[in-house]
Amino acid sequence: MSEPLAPTPHAAWQPPQPVRVDVLLMNTDRSAFAQRHPDDAQKVITALQAIRPDWAYRAWAARDGELPPDTLTADAWVLTGSVASVTQPEPWMERAADALRQRHAAGRTLVGLCFGHQLIAQALGGTVGRSAGGFRLGVAETALAAQEPWMDPPLSRLSLFAAHEDQVQQPPPGARVLGGNAFCPVSAYAIGQHVLCTQYHPELTRPFMRDLLATFGHKFGAPVVAQAAGEIEQPVDADTFMRWAAQFIERSLQAPASP
Repeated sequence: MSEPLAPTPHAAWQPPQPVRVDVLLMNTDRSAFAQRHPDDAQKVITALQAIRPDWAYRAWAARDGELPPDTLTADAWVLTGSVASVTQPEPWMERAADALRQRHAAGRTLVGLCFGHQLIAQALGGTVGRSAGGFRLGVAETALAAQEPWMDPPLSRLSLFAAHEDQVQQPPPGARVLGGNAFCPVSAYAIGQHVLCTQYHPELTRPFMRDLLATFGHKFGAPVVAQAAGEIEQPVDADTFMRWAAQFIERSLQAPASP
């Protein structure tokens, strides 16, 4: 794993008050395995706090139908991953999708991780389906198609932990694909200056991935397990992506409020 990046001073622009980030917990896993680790919303908050400790964070249990009463108040929403599938919609997903469309229409910032990446895509007119390659577990590399101003420090390839079977097959109208790979061509996309999504997991840690593999490896099959076991010890760029996300949020707050 790459060395953690120390918090950096903000750019010359400063928000008039602490940036408020609402993290929507989407993961429906309540197993003993899940109880051994912080929930996915807390994982995201912990990772972002390492980059922007002065921001204000709040978690919402979207999986239980809990959403912020005002969808536009927070400066940014971050949507977590989930063992649930966007291809099998449930009422709580529909409510979240309605709120996402409201934020998108108002040009309010959205960041999606894995399931969140997929739900945003589908809510905004893209398509999501099962990967032809089956389950992807381990470390995935995204070859970046272009460098954007918030990608600092710059990378041409981004490595993050992967755990998915669904993926975005067609990005939403107006999206620009930031990068991909042979297994998942739409690994990351952005819309305007206010939507940033990745199929992968900058919030996960190596101990979590080791426990995931040890606990559920028997469900994935020998080839998937063998590949994942070799990959999860490789360096990942989780800290860099979280810095990118923080810088994306800051830039989105400076941009005109329109899709």
